[in-house]
This record gives sequence, structure tokens and C-alpha cells, in this order.
Amino acid sequence: MKRVMNAVFYGLILALLALVVEAKKKDDNPNAPPKRLKIETTYTPPSCNRKARKSKTGDRLKVNYSGTFWKDQDTIIDSNHKSGKPYEFNVGLGNVIAGWDRGLTKMCVGEKRVLTIPAHQTNQAEPLVYSVELVGIDTAPAVKSTKK
Repeated sequence: MKRVMNAVFYGLILALLALVVEAKKKDDNPNAPPKRLKIETTYTPPSCNRKARKSKTGDRLKVNYSGTFWKDQDTIIDSNHKSGKPYEFNVGLGNVIAGWDRGLTKMCVGEKRVLTIPAHQTNQAEPLVYSVELVGIDTAPAVKSTKK
């Protein structure tokens, strides 16, 4: 009887593992819209080490960015590059889309990231991709900003 119980138990464990692996494969499908925020660091300056100042909730960030729809990453739909001025906002306070609030913390000045943001963390009905460079951090008090 004990052997049968052990066999059933291990059979259930294997079945659960197979389900987890299958679910993971579905999440990794490059043709499926993202369901979770993906943060890719594309450049880390040499000065960005354990002791370097990193962005945190409440900091006023200055960034350069360009954004595209996830389905059409060749067409820029949003950018501050033409203005020649960094975009400023307080991170983590809901002044920008959730993907930015989550994806732009713990960054060093000069660091670059690509954020692949699922639709539920944007102000659009579809996923977005933003290339962002952090150009400044200020600890100024929170200021209401135009939501991205």
C-alpha cells in the first residue's frame, strides 16, 4: 500500500512539473504579447557599482526615451528627442505608466534600458516598448506630472 501511495504521489509531482514547464513555454513565445514587464539593461556605465547612487521611489528622474508599439517596433510613437530636453517625473508615484514606475527604479545615471511593457501596465490597449536612458536623478520633493 505504501508503494502505491508513493507512486501516486510522485506521479502527481511529475504531472504538476509538466504543467509548469508547459506554462513557462507559453510565456516565452516571442510571438505572443508580453504578459509581464520585461526589463533589459542595454548599457551600464563603468561608474555604476554597488556604491553608486541608484534611482528609487520618489526620486525626480530625467530621462531620454523613445517608444513603439510592441507589434510595430519600427515606428516611434512617443519620444522626447525632438524637444532636446529630458523628460522629468517622479518615479514610483503613479505619475507615469506603471511599466515606467516599475522598470526605472534601481538605475544609475547613464544606464540604458529597454522596457517591454504589457498592455495592462500602459495607457494603451496594447503592449509598448520603450528605450530609456537615465540622464539625471534629483531628490526634489514629489511634483505632479502629466501621466505618460
